[in-house]
Amino acid sequence: MISSTLLLVILCAAPEVSLDDALALALLHNAELKVTRAEVEVAQSSVPLAHDWDMPKLRVRLNDAENLPAGTFTWNVGLAWRPPNPWEWKHGGDAAEAKLLEARFALAASSWRVVKEVRLAWLDVSGAAAHERLARESVLSRGKLLSVLRRRLEQGGGTQVEVNLAQLGETDARQDLLRWQGAGLKAAQSVAWLVGQSVKPVPATLPDVPPTLPELGALEKRLDVQPKLEALRAKVRSTEAQHRNLGAKRLPWPEVQVRFRQRRDDAPINNDFQVGLTVPLGVTPAPQLDVARAVTVRAQAQLDAEKAQLLAELQILFARAQGLRDRWLTFQQDYLAALESHRALQSRVMAEGSLDPTVLLAADRLAIDMEHKRLEVQLDLARTLVELEGVAGPP
Repeated sequence: MISSTLLLVILCAAPEVSLDDALALALLHNAELKVTRAEVEVAQSSVPLAHDWDMPKLRVRLNDAENLPAGTFTWNVGLAWRPPNPWEWKHGGDAAEAKLLEARFALAASSWRVVKEVRLAWLDVSGAAAHERLARESVLSRGKLLSVLRRRLEQGGGTQVEVNLAQLGETDARQDLLRWQGAGLKAAQSVAWLVGQSVKPVPATLPDVPPTLPELGALEKRLDVQPKLEALRAKVRSTEAQHRNLGAKRLPWPEVQVRFRQRRDDAPINNDFQVGLTVPLGVTPAPQLDVARAVTVRAQAQLDAEKAQLLAELQILFARAQGLRDRWLTFQQDYLAALESHRALQSRVMAEGSLDPTVLLAADRLAIDMEHKRLEVQLDLARTLVELEGVAGPP
């Protein structure tokens, strides 16, 4: 109770934000996105490193002239340099750039997922507010009924059983009200965590009519550029470039050496220019190439599996959205007229004072339950549409 009160105080002090404002804040301050953006910076810094080459190596050697025969060198200085291999340069750069592309698409996928989670949390806030309004209306109507029955009991026209029944009905409605208030606080806290700042979400107004469903074919086409799949495609290209780079390291490549020598008898400096061929016989054995090739096959399998899974999720969610929309239409056709009739009869009966509290309480409880169920269908459809957008990716 204390923690709920403290949370309520914090939310009341926080600034009110709309859904669009919350999405903009989340893209800037979400903790997960901060980590993902750092991964992009690391990958971006690695691109110039992949285009780097070996610096010349300086070798200096000093001899002990007292213990060496005459005519030997007193000292010599040498430079050795291996020029960059163009194949290693190209394939290493390709691998680094593909990793950068993978990191950028991973950031886009994470951003789209955060957008989806904020929208879902916002629906929880809006749904809790709508349920709370229904519960508050139920508290008011049952409180009026309780007042009427108490007056009837005082006038000798009712029974204590009827009053007790009405009292239980009002208590039940108050419990529902408290439950939905708690759900609203929890949803608001989820929004604040996703946004990365203390904010007070303004509940959105739910539509009165079922929304039109998007075309399944258009959603499936969006999978071709889904950020998550694009990140996996970039990963495949990166592993392929790394495999080619390992193959390039097996190629022989020249090494240039230059030496300057000074004799003990102060003779002029002797220059020595050499060009050698470095053959890395044991640098990249065949098993390493096999491992690199297997990594590429695994990355391609991950891409194919993820695409199949997203396509299946898309089709399942679309079928669910169709079913929920049909249920919403059924409520529109069969329930609203009966609800309006019940409300009119309730007002008239309570005003006239001639009522059967048992029947009225049962009808009122059923009407409120049906209103909550209709609202849940609306919210489930809205959540499913957000999930559909999340699977298909940004348009």
